[in-house]
Amino acid sequence: MKFLSCMGSRRSSNVLIEQTRNLRMNKEMQPKIALIHATRLAISPIEKTFQDYWPEANTFNLLDEGLLKDIACLSSQEMNKRFQSLASYATGTGCDAILFSCSVFGSAIDSVKNAFNLPVYKPNEAMLDSIYKLAQEKQNLKMLVMGTSKLSVDSLSSEIGEWSKKNHTSIQIEKLFIDKAFELLGQGQMDLHDALIMDAVKKNQNADLIVFTQFSMASAYQRCQEVSSAPIYSAPIIAVQTLQTRITHER
Repeated sequence: MKFLSCMGSRRSSNVLIEQTRNLRMNKEMQPKIALIHATRLAISPIEKTFQDYWPEANTFNLLDEGLLKDIACLSSQEMNKRFQSLASYATGTGCDAILFSCSVFGSAIDSVKNAFNLPVYKPNEAMLDSIYKLAQEKQNLKMLVMGTSKLSVDSLSSEIGEWSKKNHTSIQIEKLFIDKAFELLGQGQMDLHDALIMDAVKKNQNADLIVFTQFSMASAYQRCQEVSSAPIYSAPIIAVQTLQTRITHER
């Protein structure tokens, strides 16, 4: 009986070792994506988006909340170094790609793209590609650029406007800054944050396309799409889908 018990225990141990090995191998095979943030409010929306649209991805977060404070006092060269330092740490973990979540640091993210040999995405990059494709298919595209950060609204609107002028397309851009919503989200009042955004969508039904400027707005996306007469582009969803397609294809 002792011999049988020992054999059973050894068999169970071998099964456990094999299961552990398989789990480790599966995790190593999962694509590893570094998510780099300037505000903690962007972390939850992008993590949920990965869970909903690409749960197989192995994500981890890097947060530097000083970036938004330092944007006014650091030179572009200093900001580039800051971003490259974050990217260097991320690549040191063996990540397959980097996705930044703050849309106001375009030039600094470009410096990372030039310095590192792996896929690096700006937060709105994939979404902008979709917008530009739509603008080439539809003349006089009426677009509402909506955000809870005035800086993000101005930055994204300017980028789209410059592209439109350069590529001789006709995009009518209307900007809408939703005051107080970002502060409410920071206070943990997501329902009120989402309600303000949804109310703004309800009051603006004349656009061909509504664009959310920030990852932090993703929590309102589903309910807003239900009450909107126009499609809504939310950067996290398009970013995750684009990353999945690229990384899967390259593997």
